[in-house]
Amino acid sequence: MEMNQVFRQTTTLAMTQKMQAALRILQMNNLDLADYLAEQALENPCLDLRPPAPLPAGPAATGPDWDEIAALEGAPVSLFAHVADQIALAFDTPTDRALALAFAEALEPSGWLSASSEAVADACGAPPERAAAVLARLQQFEPTGIFARNLAECLRLQAADRGLLTWEMETILGHLDLLAAGRLADLAALCDCEIDDIRAALAIIRSLDPKPGDSFASDRAPIFPPDLCARRKAGVWEVELNRSCLPRLRLIGETLPEVAHDPAARDYLNRSLSQARWLVRAIERRQVTLLRTAACLVRHQAAFLDHGARHLRPLSMEDVAAELNLHPSTISRATAARLIETPRGTVPLKAFFSRTVAADAGEGQSQDAVIALVGEIVAAEDRANPLSDAAIVKLATEAGVTLARRTVTKYRESLGIPSSYDRKRRAELAR
Repeated sequence: MEMNQVFRQTTTLAMTQKMQAALRILQMNNLDLADYLAEQALENPCLDLRPPAPLPAGPAATGPDWDEIAALEGAPVSLFAHVADQIALAFDTPTDRALALAFAEALEPSGWLSASSEAVADACGAPPERAAAVLARLQQFEPTGIFARNLAECLRLQAADRGLLTWEMETILGHLDLLAAGRLADLAALCDCEIDDIRAALAIIRSLDPKPGDSFASDRAPIFPPDLCARRKAGVWEVELNRSCLPRLRLIGETLPEVAHDPAARDYLNRSLSQARWLVRAIERRQVTLLRTAACLVRHQAAFLDHGARHLRPLSMEDVAAELNLHPSTISRATAARLIETPRGTVPLKAFFSRTVAADAGEGQSQDAVIALVGEIVAAEDRANPLSDAAIVKLATEAGVTLARRTVTKYRESLGIPSSYDRKRRAELAR
């Protein structure tokens, strides 16, 4: 076997550290970028970071007696803290108080219990009868319905508190599966009453709160400020950066003291100044790319902003990349986790992209527009006689959109719309 050595010259693009950092900066939202710049300003003496300009004060914050601290909204009370205050007043003995706190720790955000009375008793080393007595006392706390172990018990506690827990109501709450299935005639037979009596009881049940704990503070998802704003001015859509949450960055290398006598310090400051200049340019390129991308999306989807999702046009990242002479991966990074404020609310930039649904003739339709059409057709139907998926297909065809029945089913389910049978059953219960 003969071995030969061959030399080959190829051209490749190596990702330098600065290129990788630039891509990370492009993908950051405003809050992440603000944190990143704060870290860089701490390490680099050539960077000066100023907080964003404060929003103008409202009309109430103009008098000499205005107290900014007193005007701050107090932290909402959690469900556990609300219950703990009642436990401190209701239970005297350490054993009962420990059991009550153990039950409180087992509360879900809805106000229901996530553990059985036996499990809590076993965890506290107390007799099951003692735990059951403590739970019965806890179920008298406010708001009524907390510490329930299931939906029927939650509703039963509230009905009893209002003096509405009749034998018929007790029977209905014991057969919520029949109520959910719309079997009102079967319930009427069980309660030995008329269907109208079941409807009257159903109206009472609807007035009860199935999740009494939801009114208290919980760990809700954070609300991020939008990165951009789109406004129509003089009949033209304009896109601007939201600078209210971005700090102001500037170079201060020219104001540094002379360190010519110290070569090490001079080299360090030169490197810091070079890094600071690169960072400022990278931020500028990020802003330009973000603005160009958002302006292109708004220009193509102006009808969507004017009239809603039914007017979304087919648009892909490749289309935008080709128009802006950028790589599709750059468009993907520029639109990832980006929010834009519009007169229709704050929406992600990726909502402006839409896949094409093939048409029998002519130009393809936007998939999101077709999904919105399905939602509009269902919203306009007769609730007493809901449309089947086949009927929706026929109406969509009349509107110029050809769909298969299974496609309508998929779009309907993506909108959270139940089947025609379930919609008819709900309509009957709502009468």
